[in-house]
Amino acid sequence: MSDKRPFPARAFLAPRYWPMWLGFGLLKGVTLLPFGLIYPLGGTLGRLLYAAAASRRRVAQINIRQAYPEADEATVERLAKASFRSLGISVFETAWAWYGRNDRLARLATTEGLAHVERARAEGRPVILLAGHFTTLDIGARLLGFFVASINGVYKKAHNPLFEAMMAHCRARYGHALIENRNVRGVIRGLREGHPTWFAPDQDFADQDIVFTPFLGGVASTLTATAKMARMTGAVVIPFYQQRLEGRQRKGGHHYKLIFHPPLDDFPSDDIEADSARVNRAIETMVYALPEQYGWMHKRFKTTPDRSANIYARNSH
Repeated sequence: MSDKRPFPARAFLAPRYWPMWLGFGLLKGVTLLPFGLIYPLGGTLGRLLYAAAASRRRVAQINIRQAYPEADEATVERLAKASFRSLGISVFETAWAWYGRNDRLARLATTEGLAHVERARAEGRPVILLAGHFTTLDIGARLLGFFVASINGVYKKAHNPLFEAMMAHCRARYGHALIENRNVRGVIRGLREGHPTWFAPDQDFADQDIVFTPFLGGVASTLTATAKMARMTGAVVIPFYQQRLEGRQRKGGHHYKLIFHPPLDDFPSDDIEADSARVNRAIETMVYALPEQYGWMHKRFKTTPDRSANIYARNSH
């Protein structure tokens, strides 16, 4: 893991940072508990978040209604609650992803479709792992490193400087390098050097190279970067997501399944809008397969073609 980042602790000693330091300490303490406790603890936290975070609860419900237009309100509420439960669990999963020891994490996951990645690498092809913002994102990325060597991860910079520094420091343990999403040259260079690259373009981007294509029942601002990177590097695009296993799903001590879909065939084409729509459809397939663990709380449809309509506006419902 060549992207080990020294942590600039001295830059964050001011009192305004103390509450966040306390939070980091509590997160680290989670890894001293049995792993299975994250489910009841996270479920309780998720219920509290659902009750307290009214604005994000509303966003999740709007997104779910759009994605499932035939669903009644009881179904919408049930899926929203399940997503918030998953979000609560993800807080504790992130603690393990950031601070957990390799020997305790390595046995938690199994894989499905890993041969798609192995085949592409054996052929000397760069690999883009096309992902989505599931609530299990951090634990999935950490576990991915046990099965796919020398990964690069693409991430969006956080607003809080201390959280950004800690997140970058901890996530740098997941693989080879962590690359900020605006560093396009760095992403391209990593692909050309043979590093499989985790890339999740399913958020709202208003000020980057986008087109508008269908996604989860609406029309979303869609990055053209996936197709462009594939064209520039000859990369294979393999949809990837992780599934938290619970109850009867869990076998052999595995708590997660890392799922690799077949590569997008005949991709990219000469039509950037069609390619971008295919990227969205690939992510949609994963979301509809596991909606309870997706992050419905993001304002994915905030940017619109006419830059005025907004499904999240109070007067839109």
